[in-house]
Amino acid sequence: MKNIVGINNSDKLVIVDSNATKEETNQWLIKNRGYKIKVLVDALRLVSEDKDISIETLLIPEECEVYGFVEGKHNLGSVLHFLADMLEE
Repeated sequence: MKNIVGINNSDKLVIVDSNATKEETNQWLIKNRGYKIKVLVDALRLVSEDKDISIETLLIPEECEVYGFVEGKHNLGSVLHFLADMLEE
């Protein structure tokens, strides 16, 4: 059985069984857009500082340049931290 961890609208951490119904899962979905972004930013920053993540390399192929990404090998931790900074602004 696989569990999903989330935060409900009361800022309480909840665990939902991945086999749960949509109604059961909706209890932890965040409805406030601003709060969703804050949770995402915090999560990206937290993960970017993880020692295992910070040593990983992300390869961005040439075709992703049309989306504004620079082709090449990049440090995954730095990319995640960059995304958190961009979302926060």
